[in-house]
Amino acid sequence: MLEVRKGSKTDLTGDRYEVTVTVPDRPDLVDVAVALLGADGRVRTDDDFVFFNNPDGPGVRLTSTTSVSIDLTAVPTDVDRVLVTASTEAQAARFGDASGAVADLTGADTLRLDLGGLTTETVVQVVALYRRGTGWRLDAIAQGYAAGLAALAKELGIDVAEDEPAPAPAAPPAPATAAPPAGSPISFEKVRISLAKDAPDKTARIDLRKSGGDPGWVLTVGLEWDGRGARYGRDGTVKKYGTGDLDVYFFCRNEVTGEYVVISGEPGHRGSLDVWPYVHHDGDSLGPGRHGRPATEQVRMTPTENGDILVNVYQSIDNGAGAIDTFGRPRVAVRYGRAGADGLPGPDADEIVVEVGNGKNSYWATVAHIDVEGGVLTVDGETRYSAFASERMPGLDTAGRWVRKPAGGPVGRSKKANNGVGLTRYSGACPPG
Repeated sequence: MLEVRKGSKTDLTGDRYEVTVTVPDRPDLVDVAVALLGADGRVRTDDDFVFFNNPDGPGVRLTSTTSVSIDLTAVPTDVDRVLVTASTEAQAARFGDASGAVADLTGADTLRLDLGGLTTETVVQVVALYRRGTGWRLDAIAQGYAAGLAALAKELGIDVAEDEPAPAPAAPPAPATAAPPAGSPISFEKVRISLAKDAPDKTARIDLRKSGGDPGWVLTVGLEWDGRGARYGRDGTVKKYGTGDLDVYFFCRNEVTGEYVVISGEPGHRGSLDVWPYVHHDGDSLGPGRHGRPATEQVRMTPTENGDILVNVYQSIDNGAGAIDTFGRPRVAVRYGRAGADGLPGPDADEIVVEVGNGKNSYWATVAHIDVEGGVLTVDGETRYSAFASERMPGLDTAGRWVRKPAGGPVGRSKKANNGVGLTRYSGACPPG
């Protein structure tokens, strides 16, 4: 194996290579990602950024969290540079937390690059394979990047969701009460609202008090989709239902105590209508239902207090970053009314449908924030995104504000590798307001 120095350039003699970053002290420390860059040093589209949630690109495929295979014959002609990076951000660590990191390139040529000398950096540009005449060369970069992965991605032309400015401190939450807010008469109007992606107002309301306490009324909240790659006729009806899964998590919060719980479709984590927060998930949907019905993951709720629920969608490896739109008209459906024969809200139920959009390179999307106060349910249908390349599930602070990384909150992970359990934890304390 030939040792190459930082900053050196080496002619490559083959077409297919594997690049692996190894940290002997911490084998799980880094996540490798690759950017396909044009002559201007920027990606052509976000699809040219290949990482955990988008593991395949033209000529590039992640083979593990620490390695990538590169077929130079399949790299598009308008791509001049294949940049391999490594990051420790998902592990909340720095490169200085371990020693002995090296990058190996194997194929027709076998090269090793020492990545030592890094300290506080969380991102390193490892190597780049770039065109040189009719052939390719290896640029041994080994350069730490102090500003972080999101900043590097923006420099490369990748659309990164911006962090929202922190809102002004809010007043402490009011204690839960069954009485309606002053000056808020009960609304008996039937609600049938569709909030389109481009709607200027992304909020709508249902008055839960209209049932008069009748236990036969049912509230459901769910995400529905027509299947990956669904096809539609000219009249808008579904002609073909594709298969594919979305992981939907319902995050509930008690306004008084600040407690939260995550309800998902995984066995053992579905909640119950008999215990707080009185929410039950009907189960994980792996694709459209029988007889061409849409796929649905939903919860049944019995709100007894003021509080919040988030509908969070985790984009696993199968889905890829920014790929919710590929699942055929994804939408959040909130329904409230007298139960029909199947125990679900009947045809006369109130209904709010939120059309979901997602075009960001984010693992998580919050596709609805639902607030219950004084017996009135308010749906905020604005789609929001987790921080770039962050596995931490978005949540709510004690003032009910949406935050990208709630303190002590759960972190998404592969269900396949963790016995079907998609989060690191399901309960904890909300961060202070």
